[in-house]
Amino acid sequence: MTRLLSAMKLDVKVQVRNNLYAIGIGVGVLVAILLSQLVTAEQLPAVIPTVMMLVIGGSTLLYVSGMIIFEKDEGTINAAFISPLRPSEYLASKTITLTTLATIESAVMIGGTTFLISLGQDITLPNILLLLAGVVLIGVMYTLIGIGLVVRYDKITEFLIPMSLIAVVLQLAFLYFVGFVDSPILLAIPVSAPTMIMVGAYQDLTMVEWLYAIIYTGVLLVGLSIWAFRAFEKHIIMQVG
Repeated sequence: MTRLLSAMKLDVKVQVRNNLYAIGIGVGVLVAILLSQLVTAEQLPAVIPTVMMLVIGGSTLLYVSGMIIFEKDEGTINAAFISPLRPSEYLASKTITLTTLATIESAVMIGGTTFLISLGQDITLPNILLLLAGVVLIGVMYTLIGIGLVVRYDKITEFLIPMSLIAVVLQLAFLYFVGFVDSPILLAIPVSAPTMIMVGAYQDLTMVEWLYAIIYTGVLLVGLSIWAFRAFEKHIIMQVG
């Protein structure tokens, strides 16, 4: 636990030094202002979960890829495994701190949008706990996906194109949540499940939808955790060894 806390403190320092919190809060404010001008109170149940999937997902992929490639380039990632820090603790630190950053960015975005719209319209507040759970879960999911992908590359320029393609595929699920496409096949896309939980914070879901959202999210998190760790082990730890 002490090693994990130390790794988390270091990660937060690096994130602050690289202005990730300032960028995240700034993006949250800008998106909140934009949404408050374009969206009505009645549209929030569809718009907020979709925006969280698109904006928070995209920024989290960028943050995790940037951090790991920077550490590979600087050699600090190799030094970490000469120390007593375990690979699982390294990955846990990245996941926890980047998900926290995504949650703060989301809170600014959602809170700002809700407040600005409420100044001129009657608004129904969502279930905060469900909304928070959805935001945290989608942050964890995107972080694990980012780790599993970025460890295969040494330069951010090499990673940008594959990351962009993966992001586009993952975010195609927004077509379902905004009602452009009715086909449930889009719900097979991993980030759809935690997005459904966020939808549930605003409106009633059927039992089938809740079972899908909870069970599929759980299965995906276990699978992605194993996949990310194995990718990290193969492309980072074995290279150090």
